[in-house]
Amino acid sequence: MWIVKIGGSWINNPNLSNLIKNLQRLSNKDNIIIVNGGGIFSDSVRLVYENKRMSEKTGNYIALKATELFSHLLKEIDKNICLVDDIESLRFSNKMLKIWLPSLILKNDSTFIKNWESTSDSVAAWLHSKINSLGLLYVKSLTFEKKKYKLKYLQDNGVLDKNVDKYLIKSANIKIIGQEIVNLIGSSKTFREFFLDLNEVKL
Repeated sequence: MWIVKIGGSWINNPNLSNLIKNLQRLSNKDNIIIVNGGGIFSDSVRLVYENKRMSEKTGNYIALKATELFSHLLKEIDKNICLVDDIESLRFSNKMLKIWLPSLILKNDSTFIKNWESTSDSVAAWLHSKINSLGLLYVKSLTFEKKKYKLKYLQDNGVLDKNVDKYLIKSANIKIIGQEIVNLIGSSKTFREFFLDLNEVKL
């Protein structure tokens, strides 16, 4: 199993359909699970929270639900995507791209920190450790010039959220990439092959 976390900023990216098309193609050989951000949907939840209309715990839960709006948008792009809200179903490879809907499980999970420092970055990290996936790839809308990054550096610079490290173990296999993913993934025959050459995130 491989986890691909697609940032919410990709909602309006003109290359989104191409990215999903290639991930679906690679799912024929590798079990790929998407965790997506909420983007503008989550931003609206935060705005309501800032106006003191809800508790932080409630805000976190509704923000998780907001990420699932993006999930349904991705389903519109590719009707063959499987939307999954449990853990066990993620483990079975059906040669189809999966998206995990996290709100049902994380709402009552005591190991997941329910505050604004736990974004979909943390959701992906939590799932990566929970299912012991082969690797976790963060797909951002930035440009990355180095081949290796310290996790703390990415957190300090707002690239990844402040709680990500709390869900990871030292042996975690994490990579990060920007919009250049569209140019690189098209020529890859397997996700494993593609993943190996990407920018490494060190704990």
